[in-house]
Amino acid sequence: MTQPRQPELLDLVAVLSAPADSDVEVGDVGTIVELLPPDAAEVEFLDRSGRTRCLATLRVEDVLVLNRQRTPVG
Repeated sequence: MTQPRQPELLDLVAVLSAPADSDVEVGDVGTIVELLPPDAAEVEFLDRSGRTRCLATLRVEDVLVLNRQRTPVG
């Protein structure tokens, strides 16, 4: 199995573990808007209208980068 890749600016990520004091839940999908050294990221979550619902600082190990690159077939 391959290692999950490190998040980059503007990556879509899914929350794997949410801090108790945040407005996000496991499974929420957001966008990395800032990388915070050494191992955290600021993630923006939108509502259904496309407006910012919340910003959360999450550890890199608590998010999964969603692969949006096309994979050649055949």
